[in-house]
Amino acid sequence: SGPFFAREIMEGKATAVTVASTNVTLSRDFRDFMTSPNFRVFTTSDVIGVEVGGAVKNVIALAAGMSEGLGLGTNAMAALVTIGCLEMRRLSSLLGGKPSTLAGLSGVGDTFGTCFGPLSRNRNLGIRLGKGEKLKDILKSSTEVAEGVDTAYSLAKLIKRTNKSYRTDLKFPIVLGVCEILKGKITAEEGLESMMSLPLRMRFEINDSDHVNKKDRIKK
Repeated sequence: SGPFFAREIMEGKATAVTVASTNVTLSRDFRDFMTSPNFRVFTTSDVIGVEVGGAVKNVIALAAGMSEGLGLGTNAMAALVTIGCLEMRRLSSLLGGKPSTLAGLSGVGDTFGTCFGPLSRNRNLGIRLGKGEKLKDILKSSTEVAEGVDTAYSLAKLIKRTNKSYRTDLKFPIVLGVCEILKGKITAEEGLESMMSLPLRMRFEINDSDHVNKKDRIKK
């Protein structure tokens, strides 16, 4: 996982990715086999963190794209991406991942590429939603698959399964808000307005001491 687009890899452009495995020997062998001057492979044993980063970033990109489609500006988009990265870290902790993993290539790195890259399918779908197109019409006319749509539905179900926290919508406003927009329950404009109107008591700093205890993690 990491910030890469297949087209740029085929064009020989510099790329860096992360491969995750609990088998350290296997991941190192893969790294040594795949690494080239233009394709750098790094390793980690945090499989959960890499999986969460690769999934959640697509949903964040949908929100970023909607922000662009609505013409909200760079400030709003940057704020949405920041909030989304915190949600990514929070979910990873709930599932047993390491918060520090999300600060790397498979977390914020992949998120930046997907949210701001012109080749991003999820960003481009979000832009069209922000401009007022219906999801069903976008999916019908598109030849590309934006994984963030199905991912948003799945993540929302996973988050709501916990029922351990009051006002889950305040802990995962991007993921749950995007899901509501995709379902047609609210418009993109209404959804992003809600995401940008979070209570001022919300915390935006990242602290590894907030790592979730095993007893509070989501049961898979």
